[in-house]
Amino acid sequence: MSKHAATLSITLLLLLVSLCAVVVAGQKRYFPEGALDATSAGSDGFLNRWFSGQLEAMSEPAMKPAAGIRTYRFTWLRTFNHPVAVRIVIAREHCMLHATELDGAGGYAPGKVYRRKVEAVDPGTCARVEAFIRASGFWDLPRCGQTQGEDGSEWIVEAATTRYRVVSRWTPRAGPIRMIGQQLLALTGWQYPAGEMY
Repeated sequence: MSKHAATLSITLLLLLVSLCAVVVAGQKRYFPEGALDATSAGSDGFLNRWFSGQLEAMSEPAMKPAAGIRTYRFTWLRTFNHPVAVRIVIAREHCMLHATELDGAGGYAPGKVYRRKVEAVDPGTCARVEAFIRASGFWDLPRCGQTQGEDGSEWIVEAATTRYRVVSRWTPRAGPIRMIGQQLLALTGWQYPAGEMY
């Protein structure tokens, strides 16, 4: 290889690396640094990119505390099935449901919007969900559960009231995160076959 060709190859390689860095840096991050895995920056960054990419495809907002508003979101990322996010926003006596399901797969490309629902929910129903979240000990749960496996699903619950918290579990078969996720999912009225409820 000539000196000119080697210089050109190195220049092209540096340009490619720079472009990749810009693309990664330009992706919206939905979670504070260390919120998903405080023990490993690499794992935390990987999860943040994965979860954020799915939420961005749904046009979901990043959650943060806001005066007079309480927001809860369940994000369901199944390896081989459609990604789903269900969010309730409680402000004074009003409660709004925002639900989105994509046509891709939670472990792969998110795809495009398959269905979306935005509607008012009875404030009493939202109050019961919120009371369950408090009673479940959500605010004191460890942020992460067991290590992820190859095939399964991420159950991610976020809350933004006067403070923000996110808790995730890999394919939970029971426990508070599964129960919170099921309650929020039930608000949509969407039905899923038993084989897809993993």
